[in-house]
Amino acid sequence: MLSLAGDQIMERAYWLSRKRASLKLAQNAASSEARLVHYDLAGRYSLKAMSAETLATDLADSIPPAILANRRIGTLRCNHE
Repeated sequence: MLSLAGDQIMERAYWLSRKRASLKLAQNAASSEARLVHYDLAGRYSLKAMSAETLATDLADSIPPAILANRRIGTLRCNHE
C-alpha cells in the first residue's frame, strides 16, 4: 500500500508542476488567447492534482483494520478503533 500512496504523491506533484509551468507560460504569453489557453490548462492541472489527492485519501480510508496476532493466547484479533 505504501507504494500506491507514493505513486499518488508523485502524481499530485506532477500535476502541480504542470500547473506552475502553465501559469508561468500564461504570464509570458504574447496574446490574450494564448494566456487564456494556459490559464485553462492550469485549472485543469489543478483539478487533476486534487483528484489524485482525493483518490489517495479514499484509498487510505478503505483499508480494512489490521489483524494482529495475540501471542499469549495464540489467536488473531482485529484492531478496531
